[in-house]
Amino acid sequence: MARRLVLLSMVAAPSLALAQAQPWPTRAVRIIVPFPAGAGTDTLARAYAQRLSELWGQPVVVENRAGAAGIIGTEAAFRAPRDGYTILMANSSVLAIGPAINPTLPYDPVGGFDPVALVGSNDNALVVRAQSPFQTVADVVAAARARPGVLTYATPGTGTSGHMAGEFFKQLAGIDITHVPYRGSPQALTDTLGGQVDMTMTTLNSIVAAVRNGQARALATTGRTRDPLLPEVATFAELGFAGYEASGWLGFVVPAGTPAEITRKIAADIRRIYDDATFTARIASQGMRPIISTPEEFRAILAPELARWREVAQRAGVKPE
Repeated sequence: MARRLVLLSMVAAPSLALAQAQPWPTRAVRIIVPFPAGAGTDTLARAYAQRLSELWGQPVVVENRAGAAGIIGTEAAFRAPRDGYTILMANSSVLAIGPAINPTLPYDPVGGFDPVALVGSNDNALVVRAQSPFQTVADVVAAARARPGVLTYATPGTGTSGHMAGEFFKQLAGIDITHVPYRGSPQALTDTLGGQVDMTMTTLNSIVAAVRNGQARALATTGRTRDPLLPEVATFAELGFAGYEASGWLGFVVPAGTPAEITRKIAADIRRIYDDATFTARIASQGMRPIISTPEEFRAILAPELARWREVAQRAGVKPE
């Protein structure tokens, strides 16, 4: 019996060594997107998934786990095995704005994930219908001061980057405009164009077509610099709102505790894809501003972003729905 066990161990040892030496990944990798298919986050995740699959020689599957403003999918990634086979396409809503509004979420936005890379940003814009009497942001401010609480602004929902961008604008301008949350940007824009609400604050990629075809007018964008999609539209900062910046960002994270060498490999391969000018041009044409960061640069923004939006939410009295 002892001799048989020795022989078996001799046979098994090379196989085990081969398995340990085989580079990650050895099977399919999933990217959880905590929003519905077709959203900007989903589109970007699928573009990277296709290229990562080509690099790794393994399927990279996008799994949409939508619901509860991104909480369901984010929690699923938070509780996933820490083996590199689950990646989350996160954004500022689930890692900064949502936690700023609701501190009792079932995941830790800062300590619960290891950042991999920031890959995109999406400015918001303040938009009115073409027939609106408001030609400038100054017009909106003057009307809001004359009639506090009467004007309305639509957003894709409570706790979205558009909502917080609107509240930040109100605070800096010292005005009162009533927030009207919708279930997504399309509905918010439709009612703005139809005159049911006075204006909308939402992502630029969702309104750029309406602006270009003359249905809507963009009064200002929320980025640090002008957005390439509408370079003729000034930023809020340019219009005198010093320190105003309220853009959404997107990035890949993995559950905290994922082996560092796997996280570094994912980050390196994402940068390799980003360095392909054809790829980034395609992303930009879809209304997303491609960016790239190291894991350390991504980690450095998380706590400050959470603190910034917590202050805005508390001053505005925003509560979780």
